[in-house]
Amino acid sequence: MSIRWQLFRIVCLLQMLASSFFTITALVSFIETISFTAFVRLVLFLFIFLLTILAINILNKNYPDVPVAGKQKTNFNRLFLFNFLFLVFLFGIIISEYRQLRALAELISRPLLKLPFEFLVSPIINIAMLIFQLTILYGLYQLRQEIYINFMKKEFEFEKYQP
Repeated sequence: MSIRWQLFRIVCLLQMLASSFFTITALVSFIETISFTAFVRLVLFLFIFLLTILAINILNKNYPDVPVAGKQKTNFNRLFLFNFLFLVFLFGIIISEYRQLRALAELISRPLLKLPFEFLVSPIINIAMLIFQLTILYGLYQLRQEIYINFMKKEFEFEKYQP
């Protein structure tokens, strides 16, 4: 396996850790205050987590030349499309946190970046998750292409010419 796909696996594992943490916190938040926003956060981070599992699964089972087919292909297509939709919500979460931090900074008369680090942790992790998510979506697209190309180049036993 090339270094590119090993790095992709590491990004997927980091994304899985972050999304599992945020899924658990969103679940706790949803149980405490049953609201639509808490539910959307829960579903968002759950789908991000599921996409990372699917990405690692495809990397383990299909790479280098087993095409994604059947139920795996259906699940892949659905999760891939849902994650594009949920990128909008992730952008919204980041913008919302930025506005809250800016209001807090104005309230205590400090510049935004001079706030205590504890306040900046969640936005930093969410921005990292957004970058990782975009990387994973692009990586999955590239992975599917590479698997398909490798499959088409693959030579089967019955195709070999025997004089």
